[in-house]
Amino acid sequence: MKILLEKNYRIILNFVDFKLEKGITLISGPNASGKSSLLKVLAGIFIPDMGKVFLDGKDITLLPPSERVKLGIVLAPERMKIALNLTVEDNLRFSDVEKAYEFFPELKKISKRRGKDLSGGERQMVVLARALAMDCRFLLLDEPFQGLHGDIRIRLIRIIKEISNRAAVAVVTHDEIEEVLKIAEKIYVLVSGKTKFSGNREEGEIVIKEMFL
Repeated sequence: MKILLEKNYRIILNFVDFKLEKGITLISGPNASGKSSLLKVLAGIFIPDMGKVFLDGKDITLLPPSERVKLGIVLAPERMKIALNLTVEDNLRFSDVEKAYEFFPELKKISKRRGKDLSGGERQMVVLARALAMDCRFLLLDEPFQGLHGDIRIRLIRIIKEISNRAAVAVVTHDEIEEVLKIAEKIYVLVSGKTKFSGNREEGEIVIKEMFL
């Protein structure tokens, strides 16, 4: 796809050409570079002003998020977005709940607690568990390490690597970049809505370290 996206008369994605394949793709770049917006285009939350999104050769540009989930496109959004008035278990009901608890057994202990009563880290685990426990072909992780402490971050990296053996995983993150770099096959770097770099890990690592590390 080659995507143009505008919001409030500002160009968010400036003809970004992006292809997501099996394995792990790291999408990096400074704040407000269009990384989260790119994932939202893939998930169907944003409709591009120009360009199309294809899956298996079929145009899905106008397909709503609910239909894309059925095709295996799953987004774990940033900022710990869950239903605050629902319990942990109810928030997980559209995924395989038992599998979600296998990823994050901490959640089973608080399964009847409402979202509004959870800590930031607990909410983030709900967001991740819900996405990870779905039968996805394309897993889109937007700032997945937010609010998580060290041990759970390490566990999440292991889970991401395991899932990448059967699915395409896109990771947008400012945290644990060096750890994600170790397991990523492909790197995209966005700056001001444009693709500054796309390529393999070895070359991408040089670009990212020069810019951010």
